[in-house]
Amino acid sequence: MHKIITRAIAATAGAIAMIGLTSGMAAAQNVAAADQTEIQSIIRSQVDAFVTDNSSTAFSFAAPSIKNMFVTEENFMNMVRQQYPQVFRPRTFEFGRLVDGPTGPVQEVYITGPAGKDWLAVYTLEQQADGSWKISGCYLVPDKGAKV
Repeated sequence: MHKIITRAIAATAGAIAMIGLTSGMAAAQNVAAADQTEIQSIIRSQVDAFVTDNSSTAFSFAAPSIKNMFVTEENFMNMVRQQYPQVFRPRTFEFGRLVDGPTGPVQEVYITGPAGKDWLAVYTLEQQADGSWKISGCYLVPDKGAKV
């Protein structure tokens, strides 16, 4: 059951991310500078929490839909550890473009994974009722050297 949920998340995040990328490429970068700073800080803080095995902090940056899907911090960390080792233990981490997608901001992050392979991590975010941002998905694709 857990593998089905994990695959569903990956497929959904991938579809959202790719729609966001294709829509966002044509659109101007309309994300406010303050939001950009906060969004990048949230992503960086979650990755830092993964690296230090701080499950409660890492889980705190997840959107409610992600929290509902995994229920516990341990389930979430196990999924990231197994399905996203590049994000769980990156060698390098560099922010790319932040664009408006159809469902919210889409942040590109260039990562070198623990095995030395380069990846593009595409993060989707959603704004909460209190104005804060939460990570609603992450989709990984091999980086073919097309950094912008």
